[in-house]
Amino acid sequence: MHVALAVSAFGDGGVERVMTALAGGLAELGCDVDLLVGRVEHAYLWELPAQVRVVPLGVGAPALITALRSRPPALVLTGKLTDDRAALAAREALGRGLRVVATVGTPLSVSLAAKRFNPLHTWRQRLRVRREYQRLDGITAVSHAVADDLSHRLGITGVPLCVLPNPVIPADLDRRIGARAPHAWLELGGPPVVLAVGGLRKVKDFPTLLRAFALLPADLNARLMLLGEGRERRRLIALAGRLGIAERVAMPGFVADPFPYLAHASALVVSSRREGLGNVLVEAMAVGTPVAATACPGGVSELLEDGRLGPLSPVGDAPALAAAIEHLLRDPTPPKRLRAAAAPYRVAASAAGYLDFFRAIVGGAAGGSA
Repeated sequence: MHVALAVSAFGDGGVERVMTALAGGLAELGCDVDLLVGRVEHAYLWELPAQVRVVPLGVGAPALITALRSRPPALVLTGKLTDDRAALAAREALGRGLRVVATVGTPLSVSLAAKRFNPLHTWRQRLRVRREYQRLDGITAVSHAVADDLSHRLGITGVPLCVLPNPVIPADLDRRIGARAPHAWLELGGPPVVLAVGGLRKVKDFPTLLRAFALLPADLNARLMLLGEGRERRRLIALAGRLGIAERVAMPGFVADPFPYLAHASALVVSSRREGLGNVLVEAMAVGTPVAATACPGGVSELLEDGRLGPLSPVGDAPALAAAIEHLLRDPTPPKRLRAAAAPYRVAASAAGYLDFFRAIVGGAAGGSA
């Protein structure tokens, strides 16, 4: 099968990581794969199999139409609203039986409400998304919570919908985690390091994490490391200074491969306001690193089995998050349980699930939600 995966605004986020990993996984299964991206030099693309064709892509429907016309695929997969809309326009323009599938990685109703539109504008945006998504040939969701949001809060029905695990865990995981400690703080025998990974954006709510870290008991002697880049950097540095923890907080910036960091960290914490799944949680679990998270809208609670695989705390509650981190450092979840829970997110297994869904869509056999 010839498939195209499109991400025009190609940044450092989870959508880009997922689409790149999925492109590689599908290629390994024998698919003819075009990965259409806005930044062909991005570090995420460096280790792709040679058989994946990486194609420069501009933003908007005309750019996507041009790319798809040169090599018409049977199906195009998109992961952001801008690309979803462009793909629907491309299907109308090309008229060659192109199938359009969107993969949804966040609870869309919550995401739209967080844009700070006035209520009428938010309502209109929800209606627009509902109308557009009703025209899709298929939808994949990263968690049952995201799928329920699409069906029950946005009212999207009649479109084949399948919950599929993200392709998160690479085949060469052992090689990646066997690398030497990538930072001096992570050397064996040092103080415990609490790790957080993600773009320095408001949705990740790193200010609450900093406040929680400042509340940890002194006897833990812990350090905090934030991997990621974004417009909130200055604000976070200033807050760490006001809290008196600047000397115990490191912010190395964006890291293309977090596995060596996760393998040497004492714990991974997600403080987000919303997460469709939380890929970094799966990555940490895959290497046996204990995890804690906020019980935010999306699939985090589902992934952590309502707290059985890692403590959950309310969104924005620094004292509760501090208690969760302390519990994690003093009584970590057994690594064996975490690794077992992450197994379905291996790239090969995830790609096979996506390919089965694509075949059903192209063959016209896909049913309703799954």
